[in-house]
Amino acid sequence: MSDISFEYNVPVFAGAPVDGTEPTHRDTPAYESLDWATTREGIETAETLGFDAAWAPDHLMLGRNHAEYECWTLLSAMAGFTTDINIGSLVLCNDYRNPALVGKMAATLDVISEGRLELGLGAGWHEREYDAYGWEYRDGFERLLRLDESIRLIKQLWDAGKEGARFDGDHYCIEDAYCAPGPVQDPHPPILVGGQGEDVTLKLVAKHADIWNTDVFNGDVDTLERKIDVIEQHCETVDRDPDEIVYSWDGHILCTRDEEKLDRLLDLMTPIQFEESYTDQPDITRENADEYFIVGTPEECATAIERRINAGVEKFMGWFVDAPDTSGMELFADEVIPEFQ
Repeated sequence: MSDISFEYNVPVFAGAPVDGTEPTHRDTPAYESLDWATTREGIETAETLGFDAAWAPDHLMLGRNHAEYECWTLLSAMAGFTTDINIGSLVLCNDYRNPALVGKMAATLDVISEGRLELGLGAGWHEREYDAYGWEYRDGFERLLRLDESIRLIKQLWDAGKEGARFDGDHYCIEDAYCAPGPVQDPHPPILVGGQGEDVTLKLVAKHADIWNTDVFNGDVDTLERKIDVIEQHCETVDRDPDEIVYSWDGHILCTRDEEKLDRLLDLMTPIQFEESYTDQPDITRENADEYFIVGTPEECATAIERRINAGVEKFMGWFVDAPDTSGMELFADEVIPEFQ
């Protein structure tokens, strides 16, 4: 059990948008208004409690009143006021930044953080952000092809270091691009790939990823087992040892012995519905929440974690639903995490 890690998802936006707006994310339903001091306190508390990493999502306007912190700026700040906890992107949208620049920024942040960066990458999905900020929203297959090239380019840039890198792809090209100083970690910061598509995305995971990340709609045990099986089949196709990939669970945690608090927060956080691209997924409701989330008493949370460990999960990335209240996170750290160490 010593390889199991518990990690903190940073509330970069507050609450859910007003009813009737899209999307209705409910990762932080009790967080009323975005406040930097509050967000920083949560990160510092997670580090003090011994969480292994803190992750920031990469969106620009999901929160109430469209207020949200930009991911890379936040990670850079976190590197400055933390000392032990790893920091990571969950996940950077590939189309929002040039991948050669991402590779250079990641190398610098790995140096500044003394080797604590985990680089999460994804193809992107939130079309409204693309439209609002002026990015071209391509079809899903092309976004995935671009992600594949980006990962290969970034790795080549890191490997070349002070020698200069060249990459000539269909979507990205660099010539004599230098990455000095290079990353501290050897051979490079772990690359996490987020996504669920079994034919293309999970094959990218098999080819490139050190870590695979799921999402809340795929966090139930049966789906985890199926997705991991698909990744392992792709590993056989691309001739890679599946043991080289760490499987992670990303979802909501509500740890409490207070039944009134449990009921109140479950009512706040459900139903969860994403945008139209998720219409083939069932809504997460009050009635089925415990299939997807880690909820209940410390004992019930531990049981839910054990089931996912048996499915192959080693990293647990949690949205603590009672944030900015840290009591749930503290109870989880005191009574759940020690069961797996």
